[in-house]
Amino acid sequence: MQSLSRRTFTVRLAALPLLGSGASGLRAQTAGTVRILVGFPAGGTIDVVARILADQLKDDLGVPVVVENRAGAGGQLAAQALKSAAPDGKTLMLAPDHTMVVVPLTVKDPGYDVARDMVPVAQVARYVGAFAVSAGLGVKTFTEYVEWARANPSRANVGIPAPGSKPHFGMLALARETGVPFTTVPYKGSAPLVQDLLGGQIAAGTTALGDFLEHHAAGKLRIVGVIDPRRVTQIPDVPTLAEQGYKMDLNYWLGMFAPARTPGALVERVNAAVVKAMAQPVIRERMLRMVFEPAAGTPAALAGLMQADARYWEPLVKAAGWTLQ
Repeated sequence: MQSLSRRTFTVRLAALPLLGSGASGLRAQTAGTVRILVGFPAGGTIDVVARILADQLKDDLGVPVVVENRAGAGGQLAAQALKSAAPDGKTLMLAPDHTMVVVPLTVKDPGYDVARDMVPVAQVARYVGAFAVSAGLGVKTFTEYVEWARANPSRANVGIPAPGSKPHFGMLALARETGVPFTTVPYKGSAPLVQDLLGGQIAAGTTALGDFLEHHAAGKLRIVGVIDPRRVTQIPDVPTLAEQGYKMDLNYWLGMFAPARTPGALVERVNAAVVKAMAQPVIRERMLRMVFEPAAGTPAALAGLMQADARYWEPLVKAAGWTLQ
């Protein structure tokens, strides 16, 4: 299992050489086109965020910026491509927490080592999870769902977007906490999960809030709990699981990464461009419409976020009895 220690990331960041951080210096280093690798299909939410960001970065970096999809294996293909890329500032990767934290905890050999093969550049966004039930189920809160599941154990199936994912381990943890043996049903992504939930093929499901929101507003399913310490502005009347007495923090994030040994000045310049982009009102508005909260900070802050995330999820993975795949 790979280490995501803060000390490892701090040492690697401190060791990067500084070559001058001005825009002209960056253009000289990245003459040509900068590509942003995305480990998921075109048209998906992560891809859309990458394209919004690329459109803004091209102006600030002064070079063309394109998105290159390397879809597959939960982002592992894109991460492997980043590992193999030259550390010249021309290749970046927009990756979710699943690729950078969960995969190293669940896959024996994903083909990359987060601490050794790449450096964090900046967080881009955070988004939260939610628990939803079929519209015909007749429950209005997660507590009511737990009671329903207790009375209907053979029907207490909970859809998850992928095996070995945060929702998977989160539901197993909740099953242990409540004493209700939720049966997790893995899907190949959120879209088929939502379709089965809309059709009543499964009683409940959990994934990112944004995948449920439109259908919740239309009354086609019901979100009964936000899996985050705080309520969200889009559905302020829906309580969090914590408010309902259940311990679970299922938040997600997106971050920008560069290959290991990328010069420190380039890392800093791209970081500054990402931070500036996330502060633009038009970018914030577009992100919030997709239920992404823009979030940016230093490379060290992203490294710390990864370390804290791994610290939270590693014991849950172990408690689930997960065998490295």
